Amino acid sequence: MVDVSAAAARLLEARRTRQRLTALSESERPGSVAEAYAVQDAVAQALGPVGAWKIGAKSPTDTPLSASIQQADVIDSGASLPRDRFNIVIIEAEVAFRFGRDLPANGAPYDDATILAAIESAHPAIEIVDTRFAEIDGLDAFSKLADFQMNGALVVGPALRDWQALDLKGITASVTIDGFEVIEKTGANPAGDPRWLALWAANNLIARGQPIRAGQVVTTGSYIGMLPAPQGGRIVASLSGVGSVSVTIS
Repeated sequence: MVDVSAAAARLLEARRTRQRLTALSESERPGSVAEAYAVQDAVAQALGPVGAWKIGAKSPTDTPLSASIQQADVIDSGASLPRDRFNIVIIEAEVAFRFGRDLPANGAPYDDATILAAIESAHPAIEIVDTRFAEIDGLDAFSKLADFQMNGALVVGPALRDWQALDLKGITASVTIDGFEVIEKTGANPAGDPRWLALWAANNLIARGQPIRAGQVVTTGSYIGMLPAPQGGRIVASLSGVGSVSVTIS
């Protein structure tokens, strides 16, 4: 069984000192999704309020995974962030949903219509992928999950309230860095239509004892894969029908 306190302490120390970990020790390394969530939750509790949730799935039939994003790491579009805030910079272009009301435990799972009605708006978003580990190639999946599924920050773009009829499965996403287009893809979110991830999150997070609160954002996986942007720059992600979002990392 994983030593949750020790694992959380090591990840928190890596955040504080910016000294990246080679790996968690055998006793600290989670061996299951449940253990990874326990470590993740202990780290999150020490860092402060949760402002968003990172939800992703490898396919429309895969079991999703979730990771908290602290309120301090939920950034408005147009912000400038220092490059030394991050160990690495990898960009993902995503659709995020902001909830307009709480979805507390009520003794039974919420139906889809109730969850969708609780979503206030859709947003274009840039996830900045980061890690507390020295290398991500070869790093075990449960350590990644314990480390907030490698989240560094979430940049949230303008609200789109009339989003329900959009074809979220067929979105074209493009990214420019300092004015140069570096990638464009269509329909490339591996989860397919990402709204089902928001539906899954609402009930799954209740089961974890962390129900969605009004104002929290759920982001739902990348339409461009993982785009390394080690030098940063002015990054703009555009998602057809949803809008554009930007951040400058320098």
